[in-house]
Amino acid sequence: MRSSSTSGQLIAVIALAAACSTPQPAVTGSSDNASPDCVGAPVSLDAQAITALRETVEKGPFYGIAARAGVAGCRAARDDGTIRLEYTFRDGASLRVARNEEIEYTDQDLRLASPLDESPVAALTRAEQAAFDGRGCGIDWRSIETRTPDDDPDATESIYRGDVCSCQARARSDAAGRVIRLQFRSAC
Repeated sequence: MRSSSTSGQLIAVIALAAACSTPQPAVTGSSDNASPDCVGAPVSLDAQAITALRETVEKGPFYGIAARAGVAGCRAARDDGTIRLEYTFRDGASLRVARNEEIEYTDQDLRLASPLDESPVAALTRAEQAAFDGRGCGIDWRSIETRTPDDDPDATESIYRGDVCSCQARARSDAAGRVIRLQFRSAC
């Protein structure tokens, strides 16, 4: 009986890994926010960790904002203990996620193709709550550090810092003041 159980588990892992590494056709329909399988997912037990991270990300606020346009693709990779997911969306937006369980590091970076249609603080607050089981990480949303990012002298970045796990939320606005990028990261 034991070998049949082990065989069944091995078959399930192989099937999951194959599904994650096989390119899928593009998702159709402009309102379809279903994610295609991630191309490049490693064929190993990492598939479980990647699947768990995908489930978390795809329930999160950044994915929800971008997926309204429809998901174009997903790529997954793992290197040096860090799982990396990169989603592309039909309107040109992208969401990059890095997670390293060992050092409790997470970085979510949403680059929008169209300006955000809500308050960046509202979106970032939802990201903070999702990352910390509804409790948040102590970000004081009234305390803002504003700077010009090195890679875009026409943009403005608003940075909010929390007192738990070095959490940080950022919103980048273009020269016209439209929010074009959201980022949330933490390391415990």
